Parts: sequence; structure tokens; C-alpha cells
Amino acid sequence: MSNELVPGTGSFNGNKLERGPPLDDPNLAIIAALVCAANILLLLILLFTYVGSYRKLKSQFSLGLAIFATLLIVQNIMFLIFLLVAEGFHGPGMGFPVLSLSIIEFGALLVLLKITWI
Repeated sequence: MSNELVPGTGSFNGNKLERGPPLDDPNLAIIAALVCAANILLLLILLFTYVGSYRKLKSQFSLGLAIFATLLIVQNIMFLIFLLVAEGFHGPGMGFPVLSLSIIEFGALLVLLKITWI
């Protein structure tokens, strides 16, 4: 079995099995949990900003943004719990996709925070 191609473990080159980069490292899920915690912090900042704006202006848009931020906080808390508790997120090949999604969300929240404070 050492010379066979096993799905998801690398590429087959002649008689050798070549390993890809270590993108399936389960420890990447722990890093994703840290990024997820940072996402929650950014969302809390946004939530307090939107609630303050709603109190001043009584705008339905500000209320909608506050509800949106609240739902994303709940989603991120649940995701963080899954990252820390559920073994499914620590399986082979899960670390990089989970970390990638967390980093993309972090970038999107930074953009949202930037345009909120213009």
C-alpha cells in the first residue's frame, strides 16, 4: 500500500507517493479558533456601534445592522464551541478550510468596521 495513491493524501508520481503541503494539519483548527475569537471581538465592537447609532437616530437600518451583528455573534460562538469541542473539525483535511473561512470573515469584518467609522 505504500506506493498506492490514497485519495486526499498527495499526488502519484511514477512509483512514488508525494505528500502535498501540510494543509491538513489538525492544529490549524486551533488557530482558526483564535481567529474566530477575534471575529467575535470585532462583532461586539460593531454591535455596540450599531446600538449606539440606533439609540441616537432610531433608524431601522441601524436596528437591522444590530440584529445582523447579533446573529453573527451567535454563529461565531457556536462555531468556536464546535472548533474547541467537536472532533469533526480536527479531522484530516479540515484545518485549512476552517482557518481559511475564519480569515476571510475576519477580513470582511475589518472592512465593515472601517466603513462603519468613516
